[in-house]
Amino acid sequence: MAAAGRIYAIGGNTAAGNVATPEAYDPPTNGWSVLASLPAPRNHVAGFGIDDVACVAGGRSPTTARVDCLLLVTGVWARTIPDIPQPASGGSALAFANGDVIIVGGEDANESRIIDQFVYRRAGAWVSAGKMQSPRHGFQLALFGDRAWACGGGSAPGLHPVTTCTSLGDPSASNG
Repeated sequence: MAAAGRIYAIGGNTAAGNVATPEAYDPPTNGWSVLASLPAPRNHVAGFGIDDVACVAGGRSPTTARVDCLLLVTGVWARTIPDIPQPASGGSALAFANGDVIIVGGEDANESRIIDQFVYRRAGAWVSAGKMQSPRHGFQLALFGDRAWACGGGSAPGLHPVTTCTSLGDPSASNG
């Protein structure tokens, strides 16, 4: 995810377990820096950046609804955003230019069912925007114009890749 002019790599796993140490890439210096450890290390997170905050939502090992945010000015992790309504791993998140955030998709804790969650953050709370049109997991949202694009992913737990692309507008705006 990107925030405050940097790219952040947060979460993931290796053969040794979940990755706790996030890193930030600074394009002007072409360098990486190590950041404070993620309070609840996990993989398959949905990341989003808002102004000077980098956040991860959901994830697994275990599957959670937790949202952790790194305050980029202080380098401290905080729980400033409420947990997402439904635990999910492998979903995706995106912050629109106006600061609205959407989180969509994922799979359940047993990795046996696709989650069709589609929520957005309004006035500090998560609000349902219905269901994802083409539910899947293992994809990343990309902002193009004023819409979030969800391409690829898996339509069923495990490896069931799809070539589906759908676009999502900001539900709190007129293009939703």
